[in-house]
Amino acid sequence: MSERIWTVGDEVSGFQLVEITHLEEYKGTGYLFRHIETNFEVFQLVNDDTELFFSYIFRTLPSNDCGIAHILEHSVLAGSERYPVRDPFMSLLKGSTNTFMNAMTYPDKTLYPAASPLKKDFDNLFNVYTDAVFAPLLREETFWQEGVRLVCDGETCHFEGVVYNEMLGDGADHDSVVGKGSVRSLFPDTPLAFESGGNPEEIIKLDYQQFLAFYSQFYHPSNGKLFLYGALDVADKLAFLDAEYLQTRGSLNVNSICPPAKKWDRERKVTLTSPMEEGDSKDNSSIVLSWSTSEVTDTREVVTLSTLVDILLGNPAAPLYKALLDSELGLDISPESGMSADFRQMPFLVGFKGIASDKEEAAKECILSSLTQIVKEGLDPKLIATSLKRSRFKQLEIPGGIPNGFRALNRALRGWNYDLSPTSTIESAKPLADLEQQLEANSRYFEQWIEKNLLENQHRCLVTVRPDAEHQKRQNEAIAKYAQSLATELGKKGLKQLMQQNQRFLLFEQESDTPEALAKVPYLHLSDLPVTVRTNEHELVLSGGQDLYIRPLFCNTIVYADFAVRCEDLTQRELLLLPLFTRMVQMTGIGDLSYSEVSQKLKHLTGDFNLFVEMGSSNRGEDTLVMLCRAKTLYEDFEEAMLFISELLGKANVTDLKQLKLVLNNYRTDFADSVTYSAHSFASLSAASVFSPIQWEGEQLSGLQQWFFLDSLKDDALAPLAEELALLQKKLYNRRRLISHLSCDEDKVAPLTAVWERFVLSFAEGEEIVRKMRSYEQVSKGLVHEVQLYRLPSTVSYAAWAMRTSAKGTVLQAAQVVLGQLLSTNDLWEVVRGQGGAYGVSANADVMEEMFVFSSYRDPRIAGTYSDFKRILTKYASTAVEAKQIENALITLIATEIKPLSPAQDSMLAFRRLLYRISDEFRALRREQLLSVDGKAINEGAQALLEHAIREDSYVVLSGSQLLEAEKEKHPMLDRPSVRLPL
Repeated sequence: MSERIWTVGDEVSGFQLVEITHLEEYKGTGYLFRHIETNFEVFQLVNDDTELFFSYIFRTLPSNDCGIAHILEHSVLAGSERYPVRDPFMSLLKGSTNTFMNAMTYPDKTLYPAASPLKKDFDNLFNVYTDAVFAPLLREETFWQEGVRLVCDGETCHFEGVVYNEMLGDGADHDSVVGKGSVRSLFPDTPLAFESGGNPEEIIKLDYQQFLAFYSQFYHPSNGKLFLYGALDVADKLAFLDAEYLQTRGSLNVNSICPPAKKWDRERKVTLTSPMEEGDSKDNSSIVLSWSTSEVTDTREVVTLSTLVDILLGNPAAPLYKALLDSELGLDISPESGMSADFRQMPFLVGFKGIASDKEEAAKECILSSLTQIVKEGLDPKLIATSLKRSRFKQLEIPGGIPNGFRALNRALRGWNYDLSPTSTIESAKPLADLEQQLEANSRYFEQWIEKNLLENQHRCLVTVRPDAEHQKRQNEAIAKYAQSLATELGKKGLKQLMQQNQRFLLFEQESDTPEALAKVPYLHLSDLPVTVRTNEHELVLSGGQDLYIRPLFCNTIVYADFAVRCEDLTQRELLLLPLFTRMVQMTGIGDLSYSEVSQKLKHLTGDFNLFVEMGSSNRGEDTLVMLCRAKTLYEDFEEAMLFISELLGKANVTDLKQLKLVLNNYRTDFADSVTYSAHSFASLSAASVFSPIQWEGEQLSGLQQWFFLDSLKDDALAPLAEELALLQKKLYNRRRLISHLSCDEDKVAPLTAVWERFVLSFAEGEEIVRKMRSYEQVSKGLVHEVQLYRLPSTVSYAAWAMRTSAKGTVLQAAQVVLGQLLSTNDLWEVVRGQGGAYGVSANADVMEEMFVFSSYRDPRIAGTYSDFKRILTKYASTAVEAKQIENALITLIATEIKPLSPAQDSMLAFRRLLYRISDEFRALRREQLLSVDGKAINEGAQALLEHAIREDSYVVLSGSQLLEAEKEKHPMLDRPSVRLPL
């Protein structure tokens, strides 16, 4: 079929080919097929990309805040007619080489995307997902588990459910309230005014029949689409879809296109609240001005707004960002500032975080006057040219991260979701070229756009979000009141039936899938995977007397330059200052150059520049502790870029007190912005910190302790701190500290090597580096049982339990690595998530740090989850483990070796392996050890972990005060003081 010459109008397997488009940007061709009977559309972008991708798309417009679309997204993948297991999604995850696998609820649509570089795995994923969306079982028990259920214990009643708990956690995040509130307030006359994820106070009002009705309406093929991408035969999958799912479904007229909001003739205001810990009196509000702008179907408007966001808000030196900081009205700009292409009318948001709630008029005036000034004075042409150059750099770069197919889908949906052709919005190069032509014809194009779409546009809303100590209490009381009203309405007979339902649900939770049902789920085998590991090949040369590792790759004329500045000789105080130093260097000027000028020059010379602390245990006993720099540049900019970076490191104005204050506020708010979504990571880092000096330092430099340290620094006493940073700068600017790595096109190696020597020699020739052996009294000497509790505004918890693994390089540790995968995809998922209601849970063995960490995310429990962790680990110390379970775990672990890597990913991974002394021989040995793991080894590995935990373990919880108080009666270790995080 791949050799057939296709023409518009061709019919195949019940579909008609309605469009063929050559897509040079993707080096492929797009084919749009439409099913004749149902109007179900399939768009296939065929090219040579081996990372195969697909996604089902259904428009799912909400009509209330009950979160039906979100609960369905969870439930659709929980068993189907062909695959009647409780969780085929997790069954697939247990043994797949997927590089992306998800289900995603947007404000007006739901996506079911997956990708794999292995055709057999891709087919498995496609078959299971297809049956899930078109023939889900949608059991009532699944609705209770994933959505919400009423549980009555004696005289009290409460609600449980995965989505219900997830949205309790989401609603406790201040920035989430800001972002969602600012956008939803713009579209009050459309379905976008509703919370598609669900509001807990409304989720509890949803019933099973509404749930089924929503599926019947919005998941009909007439309302669906399929996107296929990669090296597949044209028309692949069409015969399967027609024969198995579409032939007998008929056509249904579903009114599911989100209408545009009516334009306003005057600005509006909205005030919202977010949770705040009791006893916190700070008015750390957010005030945001949001606009409804152009329609997302206009590709030039999309690239115009995204480019403007980069110019105005791209970094703290950008003109609008800087104006807001200089006003000193708030601590920083709101992290929700920016634009989104996920809505029909693109919202643009900008505002303050850490501002008094009574300053809303001053905040609005600051934003509007700053924009007016920018329009009056005009944007710096150099800023515009630099932003456009960065956009062209992105088009030249071979991308990484998410699959290329997913990027293409997101662009295609800007038109396809509104019944335009997917090719009308799928390209980015042509709209950028169009924008550049507009700018050539009209040098004030951007200023006029700002004037028309922002300053003169009254469709805007001033949103204030104020932390309120009563917020959580009001929500809890409203939910409790509704639960009791339901109980009263049910009466004795109804409550008896409810108890029977809950008993039925408990039996459902405890039931295991039958072997016959499990056998229907398609799996891979180890024989489907490559046998050998990818080698990490380099050429090592001396450059300026220091090591330079060179890794030739096809990079499309881009150079990836990475260098590490060794820091193992720093004092404890210098280490504590190191993260602040890296931030300060990236946010200040050089000599007479202002920060704005430095930022603009860096942006002009590089596609990206980052400076950060990297640390951990190496494979040869010595710890790795470096300041790592990554720069991406075009070949022609490389020398100028690297010499400027050298100047930045050696001469940045780190003693600029005004800038230092801004940097401190920026860094503090970064912690506050990330804590809710990364709370489990903070807990894991903190729990592991007591086991070794390098992990203790990791917590001090990037964990909660760094946050407390930053909070302790006083803004009116920064001069001594600035002097410390200057001394640290002088100490670090030493060529003897450098370890360097270059990835580039092979024909560029020789000239770049010569340039690199000039870069190295631009550093001072300082003293030899002598490793400092640091020790800390807080680090375990062989016996420790640490428990730490931290408070943040939340109704759910984030917890981590840590212990040592067996020694790295041993078969026993290899078994513990496999055990972590087994636990995460089996018992922990079923018990902590399925029964306990946590949104996420995992167990992971860190090979290099020799640590094993359990963690839970957005968990309504604390003590129960901790008990589950211990009970499940104990179970695996003695219970037989099936060979297929182990094989599935091994497939998932080994699959990382075949994941396609972009040059940026490849070069950084290769450099890190060098820094941590992870040789190909060690990786091959580890692969051999993993493949040798059997059931007995799993039992022995689990038993070893239990024995380690008896001697040394650490437990950390981040949660709200109400949950901590309620849970302390359930376990004595929770009956201790907690520490409030500096939010």
